[in-house]
Amino acid sequence: MGIFVLFFILYTDFKGIWIPRWSITDHSKILACLDGKFNHIFLQVFALGEAYYPSKYAPSKMRSDTWLKEFLDEAHRREIKVSAWINALYSWGYAPRTFNQKHPINRNPGWYVRDQYERSILDYTVGELKQIGVEGYFLSPAHSEARSYIIKLIEEIIHNYDFDGLHLDYIRYPSGTFIYDVHLRSKFMKKYYFDPKDLGERSFLKERLGIWGYNDLTHQWHEFVNNDLTGFIRDVTKHVKTIKPDLLVSVAVKPNYGAARHRFHQDWLQWLNFGLVDFVCLMAYDKNIEMDLAELLEVVEEPHRVTVGLGLYLLSPKKIKEQVHLVNTFPYAGVVFFSYEELKRNRRYLNSLK
Repeated sequence: MGIFVLFFILYTDFKGIWIPRWSITDHSKILACLDGKFNHIFLQVFALGEAYYPSKYAPSKMRSDTWLKEFLDEAHRREIKVSAWINALYSWGYAPRTFNQKHPINRNPGWYVRDQYERSILDYTVGELKQIGVEGYFLSPAHSEARSYIIKLIEEIIHNYDFDGLHLDYIRYPSGTFIYDVHLRSKFMKKYYFDPKDLGERSFLKERLGIWGYNDLTHQWHEFVNNDLTGFIRDVTKHVKTIKPDLLVSVAVKPNYGAARHRFHQDWLQWLNFGLVDFVCLMAYDKNIEMDLAELLEVVEEPHRVTVGLGLYLLSPKKIKEQVHLVNTFPYAGVVFFSYEELKRNRRYLNSLK
């Protein structure tokens, strides 16, 4: 736990900002635009299955990494820490699919999540995904080869670049519809002797097991999915800390813990309380965040390891200033702004920070 204490002695007032991939072309101007108001940057270097540096494993959007090395050097000269922000499992969005054969969507279609009827998410049209509220195409966190691929990418990033942290985004399932990876089902069947894909509204298991038995098995299945993803988080952090012990591992998470856990199998409170990650960033992009902040305070063991992400793209500078003040009334670490683009367009957001 010593690393956590050191980190939050340094950052008693965490002021972070997400720099998305579409802002990278501004790399030579970003730090000047931030005007010394921030002490941590989350720089997106991997998204939609594509790397923003020359990669051995993923399609690369940038042929040179000179910009990245210079950015990190300049940030460190200004005493700003930088985390490598990666979209871990979110592999493609609504755009027409890439033809790049290095991309998993073409090279490894078996790595993607599946529904209860064993239908791959890749077989869903964009229209179908929109209808059920899913942002795009996700890798399965239960697939051993997909896990190894993500860990290789992380290893490549932290070996080659002087980042201070690793920031995991989209480390969750797209929804409860897509939790039926054959690898995960097989592991569950070895333990419980039932195939979880047989759980459903008209399942024969209701009659066979009775309502109590059926409900208990359903609960065990959902816990199994949660715990398997937690195991992946544990493996990632252990691997990272073996390579670079001082690297800070953070996760962008759904702000309502119950919804995160039950709808997306993102059991981030356990990750935090069990020390599997160094800190979390709540994606609290809403006008009213006080209830979520108050409820979380009742269950989180170390609130100083929680930062609160605020949505500049949704709210006025005045409202953001009010939310910054609100966060400061809680014992949380501080705030993270989403994102640089809104700040660049309206520098009045800077007035929200002391």
